[in-house]
Amino acid sequence: MVGMRSVERSSSPNSEAGRVLRACLDLVEQLVRQSENVKAAEVETTLNVLNKAAAEMQADEASATAVISALRNAVGRLQALRAEMRGGEVAPR
Repeated sequence: MVGMRSVERSSSPNSEAGRVLRACLDLVEQLVRQSENVKAAEVETTLNVLNKAAAEMQADEASATAVISALRNAVGRLQALRAEMRGGEVAPR
């Protein structure tokens, strides 16, 4: 939420960054809420997408630091979910 507020308050709001961030955060929230039904492959795919989005925004100097930070926080949440899922698995899938 901090990232979303920062994007909105920015002196030069980046609407594309805001849309990407909102979509990423919504997806992470959905995966975390439904963690008992999420497959490891879904987490891995989402991590790849979030990391790519963060790298692309970081390369774009117009992107707000808060947006990149919010994406990195979302990556951290998914990595924690992945670790939790691996702890509960008997063997890798």
